[in-house]
Amino acid sequence: MFATAKETAEILGVSRRRVHHLLTNNRIEGAFKLGNQWVIPLCDGKPIISEGKRGPKARWHKKAKKPLKKDLAVVKVVRQNIDGNANNKTNKTVISVKRGSQRVIQGHAIDIHGPCRMFYSPEVRADKGGARVWLETYFDVDVFVDQDWQPPVESGSIFIN
Repeated sequence: MFATAKETAEILGVSRRRVHHLLTNNRIEGAFKLGNQWVIPLCDGKPIISEGKRGPKARWHKKAKKPLKKDLAVVKVVRQNIDGNANNKTNKTVISVKRGSQRVIQGHAIDIHGPCRMFYSPEVRADKGGARVWLETYFDVDVFVDQDWQPPVESGSIFIN
């Protein structure tokens, strides 16, 4: 979930100017500018704000919790299914998503509703299910099978096939 600077000020009970000061000093984790507007990720309904070096403690009620490891979603591509589809003319799912201890969900396409990071390891990672390349995100991931997924139609968007 994301919020604007104005919405964040209302959530924290501070002025918009204070939120802009926190943003320009890189104290709100994950915030980025989209055009001329700030986009601020929320965790448990509040932004994650790093402590300041001087002055009194922050006045907003509870500090937002950092995301837990169990909230991390790991997205992998199943190489064996790609090879099997090519060789046997089948249509097995090739993308797997696992969040914490939840079961693995498989599909043909995904939508990630927020920032994510892509990793590469030259060695096979046992903790990532044997993957060498994977994505990690704390945001929602929608998994689609076959025809369920349609690319969003937006002007100015670039889609790579």
